[in-house]
Amino acid sequence: MIEISRTIPMNDGSQPPLTVDDVWAGLVEKAENPLPYVAAITACTVVDRFEGGLIRDIEHKGPVREVVTFYPKRLVHFVRTHGAARGTIDNEIAVDDDGQDILRFSFRLVVDGLDDGSPEESAFGEQMQSDYLDAVRSTLDAVRERIAAPRTVAPS
Repeated sequence: MIEISRTIPMNDGSQPPLTVDDVWAGLVEKAENPLPYVAAITACTVVDRFEGGLIRDIEHKGPVREVVTFYPKRLVHFVRTHGAARGTIDNEIAVDDDGQDILRFSFRLVVDGLDDGSPEESAFGEQMQSDYLDAVRSTLDAVRERIAAPRTVAPS
């Protein structure tokens, strides 16, 4: 099993600073349409919605089904039910020991055909970690771009 957890500060000096509401909106948007955020995901179809979440089919190194549950302004929890890598992925808004807002991502996955603790499993985990760090950073960047863009008012 691959188990990895990493944190990134929500505000690292980049402008504009982000609020929990800003980041939450970005996480929901990424769950509904990950293509602009996760380069390794090449397709996404939301196949069902339920109160508090959705079910989506994605292409990420093969077909994957995920059940996504939203815990507002705190956690987006993904359960990979079908595909070569099954398990859970969490995107969590939290506060570190210094009182700073952080975004933590964690995953716990079992990958078909890879022996537990093998070099192949380790390589898969490293690649996935890299993909998800990029996704978290691109999500924060996209949120900054969205809130920094001047809002236009439609003529009345």
